[in-house]
Amino acid sequence: MSLRIFHIVFIVVTIVLSLYVALWGITQFSQERNGSALAVGILFLGAAVLLMVYGKKTFRKLKELP
Repeated sequence: MSLRIFHIVFIVVTIVLSLYVALWGITQFSQERNGSALAVGILFLGAAVLLMVYGKKTFRKLKELP
């Protein structure tokens, strides 16, 4: 597996896991009204969005490489 493919897979897996943790935190907040769970959900949702932006820039850059 090349370094390029590994990087792409790593970004995608990290985005999926961040979205999963965000969904879990928001679900916990809706069930238990726990403020820290909501904070975790929002934090990881923000992380997923930032990772998507990073991934988009990285995919463009990796296409230019031979």
